[in-house]
Amino acid sequence: MDGSGSLKKVFAYQAPILYVVLFYGVLTAWTILNVTLMVLKITVLSNPLLLMIGFFIVYTWYFSLGICYEAELEDEGRFQLKSLRRTLRVDLNEIKTVEGPPFSIGLGFIRFRLAHEKVYLFSILGNKPFQRILLDIQAANPKIKFVKFFGL
Repeated sequence: MDGSGSLKKVFAYQAPILYVVLFYGVLTAWTILNVTLMVLKITVLSNPLLLMIGFFIVYTWYFSLGICYEAELEDEGRFQLKSLRRTLRVDLNEIKTVEGPPFSIGLGFIRFRLAHEKVYLFSILGNKPFQRILLDIQAANPKIKFVKFFGL
């Protein structure tokens, strides 16, 4: 609530659960396959190679757990993104570029380029609440560049 006692207006988008579960399911299967192959080849592969493959798997999971599944746009110009690893709150002025999926299929990841990092969000561009958030972000800060958005 703000000082006048009224609720703050919040627009929220949550990626479809099936989409998120499917992504992490494929990632889990990929990890199990790689670890199984590493265990089977442990006598053939050298230790530095095993360490490199293990690092790649851990880094992939670290990055993937940072992909956001929920976005909220608050009235005071704050944008909140939630992932399994963290919750990130940014001012709309911190967003430099919003990039859509590389193909016009409307399904994929949205990349938010901030001052010091890039944040990814599971997205379905045809989702009305998500379109509303993108349009409100664009209206609140016209300096933000929108790239690869078809029909927005």
